[in-house]
Amino acid sequence: MTFLVIDIGTSSLKAALLNQTGDVLASVRRRIMNPSEETSSFESARWMQALKEAIPHVVGRGRPDAIVISGNGPTVVAVDAHGEVVGDPLLWLDSRSVVLEGSPSFYLPKIAWFQQNHPRADAVRWYLPFPEYLVYVLTGEAVAITPSEEFSRFIWTVDDAVRGGVSPDTLPPFVDVATRVGQVRPAVAAELGLPAGVPVIAAGSDFHMSLVGTNTLKPGRTCDRAGTSEGINFCSTERVNDGMLRTLPHVVPGLYNVAGILSSTGLLFEWFREISGQQGRDYGDMMLDILNVADSRDDPWFFPTSHRGDSWEFRRGMFIGLGARHNRADMGRAVVLSIGFAVREAIETLRASGCDVRSLRGCGGQARNGMWMQMKADITEVPITVPVVADAELVGNLCCALVALGESSSLGDAADGVVQDLHVWEPDPGRVGFYRERYHQYRERFERFRTALEAC
Repeated sequence: MTFLVIDIGTSSLKAALLNQTGDVLASVRRRIMNPSEETSSFESARWMQALKEAIPHVVGRGRPDAIVISGNGPTVVAVDAHGEVVGDPLLWLDSRSVVLEGSPSFYLPKIAWFQQNHPRADAVRWYLPFPEYLVYVLTGEAVAITPSEEFSRFIWTVDDAVRGGVSPDTLPPFVDVATRVGQVRPAVAAELGLPAGVPVIAAGSDFHMSLVGTNTLKPGRTCDRAGTSEGINFCSTERVNDGMLRTLPHVVPGLYNVAGILSSTGLLFEWFREISGQQGRDYGDMMLDILNVADSRDDPWFFPTSHRGDSWEFRRGMFIGLGARHNRADMGRAVVLSIGFAVREAIETLRASGCDVRSLRGCGGQARNGMWMQMKADITEVPITVPVVADAELVGNLCCALVALGESSSLGDAADGVVQDLHVWEPDPGRVGFYRERYHQYRERFERFRTALEAC
């Protein structure tokens, strides 16, 4: 059996053809959005164009046994009765929303804003989460995918929708993760270069699929999911109440995902790559330059936005102590250290709340760079295991297909069979002390920086 698995993040689309043991038969990546672009001008046609370009590379003339798509969120796409997109999507990075007091929904604030502000809001038939919009394009079935009944209220409830001025009739019904939604329609199959009638399986959120694709499905395991944003996700048997952490129901019913969210760390690095003229440069070459910077107390620091809550915000920030003697490698080191130190702080925050993080299971683009994985292990002082397929969402999608088609009894059973570990990066005792000292210096200076900003 073969499976077409697709994950659409903020900046890129990843697609692969996997067999049922998790081997990659073909894969491709397509850029969707650059780090300096405004999210408010994003057009849904980009997703379709990326699909058209990617699918022939991995499928060829074959017929996969199922298609599974995961994607970023909370992103909302409005469509009319004919399935045409109304306005532009509201990406998860888009700040346009309405405060709905008492509602935990990640989607209704965006939908309510659209309802109140878009001139064609009356034409909307469905408000679709993403990637459910693409499931709708493929199958014609409007759904919202949820891992459990407990999680559904974080998508929406009828009562919250009514209080927010949103008609419940515009919200599609829920379907469970790892269920069959429908099949590819003939017209869409011809447009995308797919056979008609291929089953389409529900996966939903990319962050849920990364937990499955790293097998972070057992209490005590911790996933470091690093894409456009990053999350340190601890699998817990209990809820955790801490204003610096976000607790949500896990993809495995009865468990909870307790996370320190590092918003836009990947976006920050791509921004630095762009402003330093290194867009086409290999990630590994950049990291080699950064690691070759001599240790000095005269290094510049990079401090992200001072806002703190249940996420560390990295969309904005500033260099402190930057001088004419510093070059782009010095600046790059300041950026990656700020990310590594935030990961360490997230781990310390989790531990202080009773989540005993002893190791990380890394995935995403960062997991493909061994130098950065070693540096991150040295900074955090915990070992980091990386899987064979760094884009773990793709393997999570495969697990959904195996469950939906009856090849596995549960996501945990599927993950045990197909998630393969590639390497474990152990902390280097010769570097741990240096980074520990730098971390405490960074924390002290960052707190003084925040205090000074708040006094302005």
